[in-house]
Amino acid sequence: MRRKIRIRQARIDDIEAILLVEKKAWPENLRASREMYESRLEIFPQGILVAETEGKIGGVVVSQIMHFNSIPDISSWSEATDCGYIKNSHNPEGNSFYGVNLSVCHGSQSRVAMTLLEAVGKLAIRHNFKQIVLGGRIPSFARYLKHHCQKNGISVISDEERDRIAQHYMRATNRRGHPFDPEIAFYQKAGMKIVKLLPNYFEDPESLNYGVLLIWPNPFYGKPLRRFWSWRFKLKAK
Repeated sequence: MRRKIRIRQARIDDIEAILLVEKKAWPENLRASREMYESRLEIFPQGILVAETEGKIGGVVVSQIMHFNSIPDISSWSEATDCGYIKNSHNPEGNSFYGVNLSVCHGSQSRVAMTLLEAVGKLAIRHNFKQIVLGGRIPSFARYLKHHCQKNGISVISDEERDRIAQHYMRATNRRGHPFDPEIAFYQKAGMKIVKLLPNYFEDPESLNYGVLLIWPNPFYGKPLRRFWSWRFKLKAK
């Protein structure tokens, strides 16, 4: 029997539990710090949601509000999020949610993460945001590129060629039509669409510092009865 996942807004006294999730989810160089969470809670507490199972926090998602008129022009995670502190990047007058980070403990990782994304989708619908935007990882790319180079006898690769291979990998699928990369596969199951590759998006050795710009267009944007539709909204992938 599946244990029930409860989603709620984070509080200041959740920080210790959230930092434990960060420790379990990420290597040290990719974890959000205590100071980041204190700043995020001060600037936009409504954008921090935690997932509880039997009273224990097992996941956290952080969003901020930004404004985009067309395809988001994002160069790096640090620039888009004010280095994770969101003090100078959060725009209360914006039209989009921007994903700052999603951290989940190992175990029922996919289900908890999908439930958190669903909760963000409900918020986007209720508050009439145009879209959810984020930069996703491609954590299997370093391994893929190494195999590609070994297979083709390549010892040195240029930045341009690496970008070209990353572009191909970003959209590559297996025989069943599923994305090669597990993180892209996860976000596509959640209804997000690939927009473009983001070289040097963040420091992430597994992704060779690449990110992928992903967008979830709000299907209820500008429509009436948003509170009702946010209540009814479900991600089929769960």
